[in-house]
Amino acid sequence: MSRQQQQGSMHQRQNASNSRQIRKSRVSICSWLRNGGFKYIFATIWLALNAGIFCWSFYLYKLDVRYHYLRQMIGMGLYLSRGSASVINVNAAVILLPMCRSIFAIFRSKHMHRSTRRLFDSAKFIHILCALLICIAAAIHCVAHFFNAFNFSRQYNSEFPDVNVAQYRGQSPCWIIFSTVPGVTGCVMVVTLTAIVLTSCRAVRTSRHELFRYSHQLFFLFYALLVSHSLGGVLKEQCNVAVHSPGCITIPEPMAEPEPETYLLMREYRGLQPEPEMNMIDSEPDDVVVNETTVCIEKPVFRSHQSETWCFILIPACLYLIERLWRAIRSRQPVDVISIRMHPCDVIELELMQDDFSAKPGQYVLLQCPHISQLEWHPFTITSCPTKSKPTFKLHIRVRGDWTVALQEDLLKSSGTMKDSKVKDFQETLELPRFYVDGPYGSPSEDVFRYRTSVCIAGGVGVTPYAAVLQALLDESRKSKLRRLYFIWVCRDWECFIWFAELISTLHKKLWDSNRPDFLVVRLYLSKPSKSGEEWPPPVLQQPVFSRIEQGRPNFKELLDEVTLCNSGSDIGVFVCGPRKLSQKVHRLCNARQKNKTKLHFNKETFS
Repeated sequence: MSRQQQQGSMHQRQNASNSRQIRKSRVSICSWLRNGGFKYIFATIWLALNAGIFCWSFYLYKLDVRYHYLRQMIGMGLYLSRGSASVINVNAAVILLPMCRSIFAIFRSKHMHRSTRRLFDSAKFIHILCALLICIAAAIHCVAHFFNAFNFSRQYNSEFPDVNVAQYRGQSPCWIIFSTVPGVTGCVMVVTLTAIVLTSCRAVRTSRHELFRYSHQLFFLFYALLVSHSLGGVLKEQCNVAVHSPGCITIPEPMAEPEPETYLLMREYRGLQPEPEMNMIDSEPDDVVVNETTVCIEKPVFRSHQSETWCFILIPACLYLIERLWRAIRSRQPVDVISIRMHPCDVIELELMQDDFSAKPGQYVLLQCPHISQLEWHPFTITSCPTKSKPTFKLHIRVRGDWTVALQEDLLKSSGTMKDSKVKDFQETLELPRFYVDGPYGSPSEDVFRYRTSVCIAGGVGVTPYAAVLQALLDESRKSKLRRLYFIWVCRDWECFIWFAELISTLHKKLWDSNRPDFLVVRLYLSKPSKSGEEWPPPVLQQPVFSRIEQGRPNFKELLDEVTLCNSGSDIGVFVCGPRKLSQKVHRLCNARQKNKTKLHFNKETFS
């Protein structure tokens, strides 16, 4: 067996052992609630609230006397359609709020409790939850209205033509649906919602992100149709319940009685004797029967059901539109490209400058290149924040996906360099594509400086938010209560370490020179075994800090046990940015019971 095969088998056994240790870790309820369990509690409460709204609307239309005649015609379909419509209205209003990035960024920057900031960080989860409820309610609503169209045709009532949607008994339900405003708008909304949902799948978002972006712009059409959905007035309610109690008996109008003179002449003509006089006021004819049941005073009068959709979405829609308008104005400010660098492993470093731009370590911006797409805005973490002495900021972009590939091709074409070049700098290059920046926006990585001890775990290009943290420590641009930082970086290729090799080495040397060697603990791991015969470490990584790169995946349980042992009884912030499996492993360990009353606060970097 070769040396490379031995290393591979050893890494596999080590990974299997680590996985078994993680699975055996006991889960603490308090840790689970602290590290994200609250969002599942929120989901449970929100589901219960939606169930209550559905039941309230269900029984309102089942028991309200205004819908008596409509219930007799379409029955259960009425209750289900109105209950699901209420759920759609509520969630269509709430789903807009998590997308108000600027408002969330303002609130997140304030001195709020940690749990409140976590709720803002779960904006994407809340958005997906509301979208799921809209889809379920829309499915129920469509099925219910299909049976309503069938019952309108089958239960046609000629006595109350105003309530009927069908024009005659036995009319085609499909014709009823496609000949009414609610039917046509409902079908278009179903198609729109299906397109949005299908393009929101993870596979589409990663491979065809522009399709995901474009289809999501259809939500403007969806909301316009949602407001106009009830303009046709299909569902009718009785508006004169006070004078026409549902179920009362309508007595036909009696014939007019003849005048007394005419009546006597008729009897004389027929050879009948005149009847004795009787009091017309105090007596009644013997053939008049008084009905003991409720008698209708008037005929039922119906009107179209008043829609309440606009009441739900008015404030959230106005708030969202104002926020979008403000972002559009702010993002039109010019951005100057200071320098561009091509790093190994298809990573682009952009150094940009914008007037009055300020950001904090851990925040991200949305980047647009009109030459590639007029609608696409992609999130990228700021790897170097602007300071008083240096007003520029940097972004590191991993080339993955059609947009980033097009960006790389445009930059290489403008600079005249080759793609396979290791590192290239070019400044003041002519005909560079224009860029627009929207942001910055907050993320969980902002809280690194809110703990006395923080652990930053990065996988590959997930190091970008923590690069801004290291740069802030190097520049000493902000004061915080952070006293120790554990920096753990796992990469597949050793060339990835070149991205921030100079930054890590400079900061490490500065802390040693200032007699603070324990402030920063650096752990670097190369998950992919090195090739046989390859020099290790490579000459480009000959700095002292990189001489201790460990091959193989880290044992996170041992690392976190070491952290809790050295910082017993304290709150420790654990920040993860990387692949899903990496974050899941660390999350399970943070939820386990800790010794010495140490609390591990798990924070996962994600883009909303």
